[in-house]
Amino acid sequence: MEHGVDIREQISKLIKLSEIDRKIYDLQVKLETFPDHIKEMDDSLNGKKTGLDEAEEKLTQAKMKKNDKENDLRDTEAKINKHQAELNVIKNNKEYTALQQEINSLKADASLLEEEIISLLDGIDEAEKSKEAEKQGFDEERKAVENEKTVICEKEAAFVKEINELNEQRKKEAEEVDVSTLRLYDKLLANKGKTALAAVRGESCGECNMHLRPQIINDVKLRKKIVFCENCGRILYDEE
Repeated sequence: MEHGVDIREQISKLIKLSEIDRKIYDLQVKLETFPDHIKEMDDSLNGKKTGLDEAEEKLTQAKMKKNDKENDLRDTEAKINKHQAELNVIKNNKEYTALQQEINSLKADASLLEEEIISLLDGIDEAEKSKEAEKQGFDEERKAVENEKTVICEKEAAFVKEINELNEQRKKEAEEVDVSTLRLYDKLLANKGKTALAAVRGESCGECNMHLRPQIINDVKLRKKIVFCENCGRILYDEE
């Protein structure tokens, strides 16, 4: 691989290529976060929608219960009116007394129903306020989510465009690299992810921070052969 190849020149070209690959990697990482971010926003919005649905259901149930009580009250009042009319035709004192007691009992029931209806009206008022609060919260959340999704779509389009441009740039830079050297670099990049190169920082590998032997550092500085980090396996280079 190194026979007839200017390693110093190849390393310089790999450094340029690595800078492009780092940018592509970082942009792709950012792109991959978008679906999760959108899902988090949708989950939050669904939570608000659930709260709104529950508030609407509570309001509906309160209104139905009030309607039932009002129907019961109308039925009770109808019975009272019917029995009061019957009092006018009853001749028997015992029957009259019994019917009067029944009327009094119905009136007591009617009074309780009226109290329950008033209480239910208060409950409906609170349920309506709760529903409006939930609706406002949901509408605000929905608007925020829609705005954020628009921003994400714009960022996504910009990132994709930049990645495409970088890939074009990468293609041109890769054509300048020796075929066997490029093959080695690409294999390392596929395994390592963000970068296949590592700068020597002091006496350590700039990627894994492993201490490097003096001979390794010297070989890197000479740039007469490709030198690998004995720990992470990346191609080492000297920034000087």
